[in-house]
Amino acid sequence: MSSECQQDWGSGEAALKLESFMIATSDFIGAAADIEDGMKNACMDMGRELGLSDDEMAGSGDVPAVKAACDAVSAKLRSEIGELSAQGSLRIAVVMQPPVCAVSVDAYASCAAECDVNVEPGSVNVQCEGGELRGGCSGSCSGSCSVRASGQCSGSCEGTCQGGCQGTCNGRCDGTCSAQGANGECNGACDGTCEGSCSASCQGSCQGECVVEASASCEGECRGECSVEFTEPTCTGHVRPPSMSAECQASCDARLDASVECTPGSVVVTIDGDISGNFSDRVGALKNALESGLPAIAALGAKLRRLGSAGENMVAAADGLGGAVGSLGLRAAQCVSEAAAALPRATAQVTVSIEVSASVSGAASAG
Repeated sequence: MSSECQQDWGSGEAALKLESFMIATSDFIGAAADIEDGMKNACMDMGRELGLSDDEMAGSGDVPAVKAACDAVSAKLRSEIGELSAQGSLRIAVVMQPPVCAVSVDAYASCAAECDVNVEPGSVNVQCEGGELRGGCSGSCSGSCSVRASGQCSGSCEGTCQGGCQGTCNGRCDGTCSAQGANGECNGACDGTCEGSCSASCQGSCQGECVVEASASCEGECRGECSVEFTEPTCTGHVRPPSMSAECQASCDARLDASVECTPGSVVVTIDGDISGNFSDRVGALKNALESGLPAIAALGAKLRRLGSAGENMVAAADGLGGAVGSLGLRAAQCVSEAAAALPRATAQVTVSIEVSASVSGAASAG
């Protein structure tokens, strides 16, 4: 799109919608390209760890570079996990803690006020759907309170719990686990070190986030409800305004989903069996590749899924916006047409990246 489209079109209803739409289009296209590049690099890093050469991960013809790299990694993962499981009689379990994505509520409210003339600045009462509100709370917190921990934790520990987990350890238990899941991961009390999450009563030291039931004040991050307004609130689901034009909602969704922060989860690989001799190096490479690369790919995949939905709405909004900007002149209509022509390519990038993210994650759990 030309730089002329990124201008101040005025203060009227059509002008504000057009400005917001053009910003959202630019943000969406930029995010689609950046995430595609990030996904390709993450796959190539994993591939090199697994012994693949750059040539083996290079694209050819019409195959996008991200698809070529990630497909090669997916195939290598399935091959390694299958061969090591069969030939070495190894039991390989991959336990993933999912990433958490959070959208700034204040940023969404500001976007709504900038785009829709019927929305008064400072009065946007947005809702958090499919997730929870989180943020600082100077009043009374209802729900849970999360604080960065490096010591004892009486609540749930998100990270590494040393000294025993009396609740449910979801992840790897370096010690004795009272119950195991279908893939060999711990799914019960852990007498030892729990890596992943401990649902309650970490007996020793918690390294990560300690989440306790909130009773009143919360010195860390309040998750749930606050008796006063949250400070820098975020929503781990989808932010929804009570009343807003379809064009503005599509633009704000795209702008915020393009900049959403997705904190990587964790991946713990447990390999049981005799890993000496010929299997030692291959097992080490597999474990390193999964634990270092898979969290980034999962976080990018989570962001992509949000972006994919936003892109579809942007394409639909472009159709309705073309007629609405007629009063702004021919150039305004041309800008909408340029955006409408550019969006499908960006949405196609997002679709391909979503597919390869799912492919790599699926290959990792093939054991």
